[in-house]
Amino acid sequence: MVRTEAEVRVQKVQQLREQGIEPYPSQSYQRSHTALEVKALFSQPGKELAPGASDPSAQPLKVSGRITSKRDSGSIIFIDLKDISDKIQLKIEKKLLSTEIGLTFKQVEKLLDEGDYVGAQGIGCRTKKGELSIQVEQLQLLSKATIPFPDAYYGVNDPETCRRHREMDLAGNQASLSRFAARSRIVQGIRAYLCQRDFYEIETPTLQAIYGGAAARPFITHHNALDVDLYLRIAPELFLKRAICGGFERVFELGRIFRNEGIDSTHNPEFTGLEVYQAYADYFDIITLVEDVMSQAAETLFGENLEITYQSQTINLHRQFDYTDKYPSFSGKHWQVKTMTEAVKEQTGLDFDQLSLAEAIAATEKLGIHLSNLEKQSLGYLLYAVFDKKVESTLIQPTFIIDFPVEVSPLAKGHRSKPGFVERFELFIAGAEFSNGFSELNDPQEQRKRFEEQLAQRKAGDDEAHPMDEDFIQALSLGMPNCGGMGIGIDRLVMLLTDTQSIRDVVLFPTMKPTKESGVESSAGE
Repeated sequence: MVRTEAEVRVQKVQQLREQGIEPYPSQSYQRSHTALEVKALFSQPGKELAPGASDPSAQPLKVSGRITSKRDSGSIIFIDLKDISDKIQLKIEKKLLSTEIGLTFKQVEKLLDEGDYVGAQGIGCRTKKGELSIQVEQLQLLSKATIPFPDAYYGVNDPETCRRHREMDLAGNQASLSRFAARSRIVQGIRAYLCQRDFYEIETPTLQAIYGGAAARPFITHHNALDVDLYLRIAPELFLKRAICGGFERVFELGRIFRNEGIDSTHNPEFTGLEVYQAYADYFDIITLVEDVMSQAAETLFGENLEITYQSQTINLHRQFDYTDKYPSFSGKHWQVKTMTEAVKEQTGLDFDQLSLAEAIAATEKLGIHLSNLEKQSLGYLLYAVFDKKVESTLIQPTFIIDFPVEVSPLAKGHRSKPGFVERFELFIAGAEFSNGFSELNDPQEQRKRFEEQLAQRKAGDDEAHPMDEDFIQALSLGMPNCGGMGIGIDRLVMLLTDTQSIRDVVLFPTMKPTKESGVESSAGE
């Protein structure tokens, strides 16, 4: 009977135990160097090794990691050992390997496989072919892999496998491991940047009795002890602004957000969002903050060269435009800024400042846009519909669209000089939204009116309209200073900075429809 590789590996576990070797030892293994540190050590002046030479100082080195390839050559075995930093070759000679501690040469030869974790102790050397290696004196097994390891050259190529079994993807594809390491550095850099600028990181509820802060459908769950339905948050916004009402002046939260919506290349039901609120600021101040945060994230990976490639397009993240003449308080250089009305006029020729409602409906339908009854109710809805369907996808270079219709912005402050509009922006890059922000509405009576209008929209069929939140209105009634706020989708930012086309490839464990093999019975769609 032919045994599978997994069955052979399981048998090796038993053989190791029979020979007195525990395949999963409990004791720690303290390495002295990572693979990258070993390479750095022997690249220092005076420490270089000639082909065929060993470290004359015989400095002991202890490394640990996963075997990614194993090559037998008679009385010598070569192993590629990979840790989080890099890869280093182990050179194992039968005559030099200790038999007192760890594995014997025969055990290394017969019972080790790709995927196993080992610890190795030895000295630096170069092979005759010039490959920097560690001449191994002791080799200890740290963990035995019992399923086949991904091919060392081809890795894991099936996207479904990569997303369902991310550990396999990380183990077999260095590009994937590097991408998620980059994501971690981006998040760390953003958090450090904000903390250095006197923002307080606070936590708000994930389970909420009233969901709010965005136009989205929530996930519903039930709390047994309280016997009430609760919602997974669709945004932390209202709680963060309540903190501003209480006396904080600069706050942020970087965490998970949940929206019960479809899945595509830029949407996952749970994602990571950053929301920031700053007292005594308006939306121009917050636009600058968004630029600062995103530039900081880019500089973490690329340094000062902020011309990057994303989906075969060159994206220039350098700030090049001066708007001081148009907006006197908006000093310095910025990314491109356009009002929504300007952007729509440039792309379609429609000037919503000059159209009546009837004219706008006719012109919009002539563009081939099928309008809902809600969109036909006002110029504001029509303007937003045209922008959404005809303009957004054309915004390739970083562009802030400002001055939104009040109808689609229930939490933003009314515009200081344009009736019917609010002081809101969205940032678009490569045709996708990356940030949303505004001068925050802090008039409790106006906020109540906006919520009531949202309730009317809900009754008219808009299931994403904002619910009434009496606790938030009470917080505003206590008093909130003028305030600016913004949100950034961290997953999309990582996609941009790592040139990744699908959000599922920057979310470590994306939402997937369970399979029969997972043992979970579910009708959840992907």
